[in-house]
Amino acid sequence: MLVAAALPAATAAQEAAKPAAAEEAKPVSRTELSDQLNADYADLDTDKDGKVTGDEIKARLVRKAEADLEVLKKARDDAFAKLDTNSDGSISRAEFDAKAQLPTIKDPTELATSNLTRFDADKDGSITRDEFRAPTLSNFDKLDKDKNGTLSLAEQKSTAPAAKKPAIKKTPAITR
Repeated sequence: MLVAAALPAATAAQEAAKPAAAEEAKPVSRTELSDQLNADYADLDTDKDGKVTGDEIKARLVRKAEADLEVLKKARDDAFAKLDTNSDGSISRAEFDAKAQLPTIKDPTELATSNLTRFDADKDGSITRDEFRAPTLSNFDKLDKDKNGTLSLAEQKSTAPAAKKPAIKKTPAITR
């Protein structure tokens, strides 16, 4: 699936635009992308008033960062078990945590404000469904070189997107 200019908080719409590691890349139609954008917008518009506010974007970013943090916690626990090769518990949890600290969640305010500014075409402080969809569908149309309403694998690969920045940041390790 192709990467389109989508609201970073709109993870599903972004993921609909590029191949997932576990999925086989396949052509994506404008209709499929449009349906995904609609679903993602509905998820962002938590009060269902037809507009996405900065607070709704911020809440989505926090939920995503918290989910990412849970994945990292599991990885940390798995790493501890691997380090304790003889299972005697000689690597204390305090020692392990001091060397493998969890990252902290970035404050999503700046990113939410940036996204609100970028997508809020009429600058009324909220994002309508049309404002949310317009940049991604415009990008789709630009990439659909043969104008057949479907992005072939070649069209999808024609522009490689920049890597997303993680929603969390690492805290410096404390050494003793």
